[in-house]
Amino acid sequence: MNQTTAPAVGPATPAEPGTAAAPEATAAKRPARPLKDRLQTISLLAALVILPAIFTALNPQFLSGGNIDSMLQQTSILLLVVVAGTGPILMGSIDLSVGAIVSLTAVFAGLAAQALGQPAVFLVIPLGLLVGLLNGAIIAYLRLPSFLVTLGTSFAISGIALLASGGFPVQLPAGPLTPMFNKSLLGLVPLPLVYAVVVWAVMIIWLRRTATGRFVYAIGGNERASGVLGVRVRWVKTLTFGVSGLCCGIAGIALLFSTTAATSEVGNAFLLPSIAAIVMGGTPLSGGQGGAGRGLIGTLLLVELGNGMLILGFSPAAQQIVQGLVVVLAVLLTLDRRRLQIVK
Repeated sequence: MNQTTAPAVGPATPAEPGTAAAPEATAAKRPARPLKDRLQTISLLAALVILPAIFTALNPQFLSGGNIDSMLQQTSILLLVVVAGTGPILMGSIDLSVGAIVSLTAVFAGLAAQALGQPAVFLVIPLGLLVGLLNGAIIAYLRLPSFLVTLGTSFAISGIALLASGGFPVQLPAGPLTPMFNKSLLGLVPLPLVYAVVVWAVMIIWLRRTATGRFVYAIGGNERASGVLGVRVRWVKTLTFGVSGLCCGIAGIALLFSTTAATSEVGNAFLLPSIAAIVMGGTPLSGGQGGAGRGLIGTLLLVELGNGMLILGFSPAAQQIVQGLVVVLAVLLTLDRRRLQIVK
């Protein structure tokens, strides 16, 4: 990933013993950063309101009950994958295996449900954690680029899912858990979105209120300085990728109940949109700043954009072009190029 000149700071919290502190030059700039963050948040919230207004003016069906429910359902799965990918990106790394882990856990959850009944789907959540920990250990202890490691493991994971499924969709049998994923809270919010928001909130607390979470920011700001100041960099990296895999495991189960069948490629469609939502939410790929908080806004924006273009009859090619341009614009607006010595 990109090399940085000074460690970026995470949330504004009091320093604790053992945490990485930013140098005086960086500390002097801290007052300007909250203002920039507030402006970014205001801009994102404004876009969140403006986009539906534009799409509704062009096609009133955008705000129909059925379309809103569809968007909320899409948001629930994507938000879980966004939460999964946020930690690695905050460290200045990236996890390209999130979609493959979602597929793997969805396939094995379906197989477990067929063999032991629906409640057995929860047995596969540790599988996502183990795959994530494996990714993190290879990256941290063998000192290999996260991009290449997770790209390689994504192919291996997809191969395992294909082998386990036999090349056929794995059907989810009927059972007592189906209402937990098909009903809505107060008839308005789909329960899968409620579960996703809970996971999102837990991730925010972990990143902002725990020492380990602040170490994630410190590593993204300046990994070498963090190690010198006593941060157990390799352990934090491994744990963060493990948390990413754990969230993907939860997303795999939610996706299985949403589609009622899993394939070895069912989660692949969430990889690039999740990265786009993270960047749109204000977390730059260079790491060290941002977080899961605005990931929800980025997710909602991406879902609104995709659904609005679909309602207006945009071709799939046009949708991809627009979404790609939006991602490039988001990178342009979120990346602090002053922190970079070299851009690769």
